[in-house]
Amino acid sequence: MDILIIKLGAIGDVIRTTAIIPGLKEKYKNCRIDWAVKKLSFDVLKNNKMIDKVWIIESYKPGKSYDLVISLDDEDMACELASKTGSKKIIGAYIEDGQKKYTNDSSLWFDMGLISRFGKQRADELKALNRKTHPEIMYNILDLKYKKQEPILNLDEKNLKFGKEFALKNNISKKDFVVGINTGAGGRWEDKKLSIEETCELIDKLSRIKNLKIILFGGPEEIERNKQIIKKSKTKVIDAGCSNSLMEFASLVNLCNVLVTSDSLALHIGVALKKKIVAFFYPTSASEIELYERGVKIIGKGKDYCSYKPKCSYPPEWNINGMVKAVKKLD
Repeated sequence: MDILIIKLGAIGDVIRTTAIIPGLKEKYKNCRIDWAVKKLSFDVLKNNKMIDKVWIIESYKPGKSYDLVISLDDEDMACELASKTGSKKIIGAYIEDGQKKYTNDSSLWFDMGLISRFGKQRADELKALNRKTHPEIMYNILDLKYKKQEPILNLDEKNLKFGKEFALKNNISKKDFVVGINTGAGGRWEDKKLSIEETCELIDKLSRIKNLKIILFGGPEEIERNKQIIKKSKTKVIDAGCSNSLMEFASLVNLCNVLVTSDSLALHIGVALKKKIVAFFYPTSASEIELYERGVKIIGKGKDYCSYKPKCSYPPEWNINGMVKAVKKLD
């Protein structure tokens, strides 16, 4: 049985989708699994020994035929690849007569997406009503037995060495209680994140925890933001830096005992690395995220929860004290 998974991005979505691999291996004994992905996401798959071949979509040309193509992305190039690749069966999105379509067995997922047959307004309503986690949905549409199989992200020796050297440089020991703070969310979702002032409040209220070390995370868009957080916080913070490579970022997340994070790439990395997590949500769905009984979900208060608006009409009210309590609970 030869299977091609098409899931190009975003990186966090690629990571969480790896949870389907154990289920596929259980159902289709001795199957071969290939994966088509964007170059940007290649590193999160390259150490996964359950994947036989990772194809980078930018340089991949369809040639081989597959028994099953699982197309889980609604991007043009993903749908085109699903249609051009020879296959006995497709589950998911494809192109027919110049139009993006999706198979009936994948409707539980795509009915809530950008190519929903019901249109965006109803798709967003269905997304808000949904109470199934992402892996539950994936296992349902693929007719696999769901046993809370987890996503896979493997750090190699180079990655682990990077983390150890960072810990040594910053005097982080095994006796320390290390809390990662990732309260930004890139540029697209304005109301996913905590403000600079709210982040400083969170950090300062966490400071009473014994043997605490705080690592502040961020991406390239958060360089100035994190400078302000470090400057305004009364508590000493270890700066992870905002220019790490993808796997360096993951290596530093791996140092944390608890990660406090928005619904972002850091969340998916933390889940895959089996970290304890306090995750906060507002315009996106908390129900869709599986924390595997290692985390706490905090939902912002406001009328635009689960609205999927990049900029909300009603900004969230965050329970900072609730976040602090959740961290202590996971200690």
